[in-house]
Amino acid sequence: MNSVDSLLKYWFRILPSGYQVKRFLIVFATRFLFLVISFLIYWSLLKNLPQDIHFNLEVAMVLTLTICTVVFLPIFEKFSLYLKGIFLSEYLLEDASVSRFAYKRFDNNSLIKSVFPDMVKISGSESGKLGILKEDGTFDIYTYNRGRQKKIPTRNENTPMNQLMQFLLKFKNGVSISETVSHPEINSDFIALRADFIVPFLFREKIFGFLAVSNIPDREALHQLIVLSGQCALVIHNQNLSAHIVENLKYRQEEESAKRIQNLLQKGKVPEIDELSIQFTGLDPSTLIEFFQTEDNRWNFLILSAGGPPRSAGLLHSYILGLLYSRLKRGKANNFIEIKTMISETFQKVEWKEKYGYLLGKFQAGGNLEILHEGNLFKVYEVKKPDISITSIGWKNFINANSYPISIDLRNRLFMRIGRA
Repeated sequence: MNSVDSLLKYWFRILPSGYQVKRFLIVFATRFLFLVISFLIYWSLLKNLPQDIHFNLEVAMVLTLTICTVVFLPIFEKFSLYLKGIFLSEYLLEDASVSRFAYKRFDNNSLIKSVFPDMVKISGSESGKLGILKEDGTFDIYTYNRGRQKKIPTRNENTPMNQLMQFLLKFKNGVSISETVSHPEINSDFIALRADFIVPFLFREKIFGFLAVSNIPDREALHQLIVLSGQCALVIHNQNLSAHIVENLKYRQEEESAKRIQNLLQKGKVPEIDELSIQFTGLDPSTLIEFFQTEDNRWNFLILSAGGPPRSAGLLHSYILGLLYSRLKRGKANNFIEIKTMISETFQKVEWKEKYGYLLGKFQAGGNLEILHEGNLFKVYEVKKPDISITSIGWKNFINANSYPISIDLRNRLFMRIGRA
C-alpha cells in the first residue's frame, strides 16, 4: 500500500497544485475507471450468456447494472474518498459524513499531524511552518518539508514574534512577504520562518497560531486555507481553555484538600483550665492551633502559622504535629527549648521560603501564663492597654493572671483572647 501511495503522490506532484484541479482529476479518474469496468462486465456477460436466450442484450444490461450498482459503485466511492484523503484535506471534502466525522476528531494532535500537512499541500508549497499559541503566550513551532515533520525549539515571549503577531492582526486573510518591504523587522521574521506567505489563526480578534508557507497560494487555495484557519484557531483556543479548566480544578481540589487538613488540625477541643476563658475570634487556613499536656500535666498550646499555599502549609503543619506528639511520648518535648528546636529544624529541613512564626504558651498554677514566640507575626497585649506589647520576641515571657484579659494578634488581626471565666 505504501508503494502505491508513493507512486500516486509522484504523479500528482507534476500536476497543477490547485485544489479544484486535483479534485476534478480524482473524480474523473475514478468514474472513467468505473465506466471501463462496467463495459468489460457487460461484454463478458454478453459473451458468456447462452445464445438461445431471447433478449440476451437486455439481460446482460440488467445484470451489469445490478452488479455495478450493488458491488462496484460503493467500492469506487470508497476508493475516491481514499484518494481525496491522500491528496486533499478530509476537512474540506464535499462528503458531509466524512467531513463531519473529521471535525469530530479535529483536536490539537490532528491539527499538527493531519491538518497542517494538508494546508501546506493546498498552498502548493514544498515546506511550511505551523505556530501554536501556548498558555504562557509563547509559540510552539512545527515544520513540514516533503513529508517530513518535526518540532523545533519554542520561541520565547521576548522575541520579535510579538511584533509579527501585531502585524498579522491587520491582515486577517493572510499576508505575503511583499507587504513587509516597509517593515524591516517583520520582513526579517518572514525570512527567519522561510515564508513567502503567512495565514493567521484568528478567533475573537486574537491570534492563536499561524501557517507560514513557502509559496503564495492562489485565490482558490487561499479561500480553503482561510476556512481551515478559523477552525484551527478554535481548536487551539479550546485546548488552552481545557488546560486552564484542568489547572483551576487542580487548584480547587488542592484548596479543598488543604481546608480539610486544616479543619482536622483546628477542631481540637479547647480544654477547661483553672476557670479561664479561651476564645478564638477567627481561624486562619494557614494556622495550626493545638493544646497538649506535658509530663508535669500542665496544659500547653502551640499556634503555628507557616504562610504560603494552604495545601503546603497544611501538610507541613500536619507533619510538625506528628513530630510533636511523637516526641511527647518519648519525653523529648517537655519544654519550650525542645519544641522550638524541633519546629526550627523542620522549617530548615524543608527549605521553607515563606514568612512564618509560632507562639508557645504554658499555663502555670493560678492561671499564670508563660509565652515564647518567634517571628514578628504575633502581638500579645492587655485588652485595657492595646498599644503596649507585654512580650518580647525570642524570650520566655511570664504573664501574671492579674493582667487578664489579654489578646493575641496574628498578622495584625485579633486571633485569640484569654481571660477569667
